[in-house]
Amino acid sequence: MKNFKINILFLSLIIFATTLSASETAVDGIYYNFNKTNFTAKVTYKGAEDDWMYDFTGEEQYVGILNVPETVVFEGTTYTVIGFDNDALIGSKLLEILVIPATVTEFGTGVFTSCNSLHTIYIDENNPTFFMYNRVMYKRNPLSLFFVPRAISGSIELYNGITTIPSSAFQYRNVTEVIIPESVIEIKDAAFNSCSYLTSVTIGDNVTSIGRDAFSNCSSLQEIEIPFSVKIIDQLAFSSCNNLTEITLNNGLETIGSYAFSYCSSLSSITLPSSLTLIENKAFYLCESLKTVVNNSNLNIQIGSETNGYVAYYATELIENTLDIESVDVQHAIDTYCTKEHIVVSNARNKTIRIYNVSGKCVYSSNSNSQTEQIPIFKTGVYTIRVGNFSKKLIITR
Repeated sequence: MKNFKINILFLSLIIFATTLSASETAVDGIYYNFNKTNFTAKVTYKGAEDDWMYDFTGEEQYVGILNVPETVVFEGTTYTVIGFDNDALIGSKLLEILVIPATVTEFGTGVFTSCNSLHTIYIDENNPTFFMYNRVMYKRNPLSLFFVPRAISGSIELYNGITTIPSSAFQYRNVTEVIIPESVIEIKDAAFNSCSYLTSVTIGDNVTSIGRDAFSNCSSLQEIEIPFSVKIIDQLAFSSCNNLTEITLNNGLETIGSYAFSYCSSLSSITLPSSLTLIENKAFYLCESLKTVVNNSNLNIQIGSETNGYVAYYATELIENTLDIESVDVQHAIDTYCTKEHIVVSNARNKTIRIYNVSGKCVYSSNSNSQTEQIPIFKTGVYTIRVGNFSKKLIITR
């Protein structure tokens, strides 16, 4: 009798579980998991119970256009389609277009794995969670970049409002131009890694860090300007960009990570800004065309030396103490003024003072040991004075 009760209980549990969900069931060619408690459904992988992890490449799951409905009828009951299970579209190498209704608000992990032909996603404008902008998928709350279709190509301007480019977001995409808006603060690791068709990148003026491998192996990239806001270029950030010929490093940059520009074999010259305090190991390793180095920093750069990241290891010309006048950030106030006989600099103790003429040539340099430094007045002209890492324009009339 006791065993009979146990068997009845076990059977009841099985029946109860069955009423909760029905797994991997196809309706109109789309596989779903059905939840019979709240009458919802999620798109799922059709072979979840098979050994698909090792052999999903042999059969395409979804091909061409996948139009996901808002509702689906199964065994006479209507279910609302609310999302995609983990790995739901994995291996759908011939899927090109995905249509997402307003009801879909949940995405598991690995949903788009190996969807190598997916180039277009349409999302119902009434979807409360996701939206599309310039062919890129975003999440509304918190506002963030969610997914970049694997087969996307051409020019992309990102949505102004996001603050981060996620890790590997554009990795292996065929984009040719990317415009990063002013709202972005951080470009994370491998964000644009191996974008081999990428020729142009505009980085917004509020980016503070460029992550590891962020633009590595972008073999078509020819020039890049790092804005004043960037303080750190991390390891391998531009490694193996072998057609990169011009890099503009603006004042504000403090650290260049190890191997950051390694194997940039077409790079012929570099100007180090005055704000730069650290070049890590082999940052310019095997940049064999890098023959001219302009050093505006306080780093001890020497031709043929492996120190300071090999920056001058291959150099034949080293130019010290010059300044790109057009790129000087003069927003920071310096406590200085002119008398008839002197340029007076206050709060100068233990700081390097340099004065540059309009062509960027250093005409005065000293390390101050006093709180107030008096420098003999210069002839009439326009100059730029740097005290430590801050700059100010000087107009001298006599």
